[in-house]
Amino acid sequence: MASKSSQPTDRIPKYIQSLSGEPTDEQIVELAEVSEYKTAISSLMNDTEDMSALEKYKKAVVHLLLPQHDQSATE
Repeated sequence: MASKSSQPTDRIPKYIQSLSGEPTDEQIVELAEVSEYKTAISSLMNDTEDMSALEKYKKAVVHLLLPQHDQSATE
């Protein structure tokens, strides 16, 4: 099994690379990208499933998984 250190760093998002050592759950949740996703999914699951909530969720997922991509390219 490959270790984390053998992963090419160009494939790891910058927001993950900014964490030093083994990050805690609290440090991960405090990241802007993760916090945006957490808010979007919570709103989608607990409030209404309208188009606005779905668009916020879509934007948060793209930003979380593909932070280097232009958001307008996914619209």
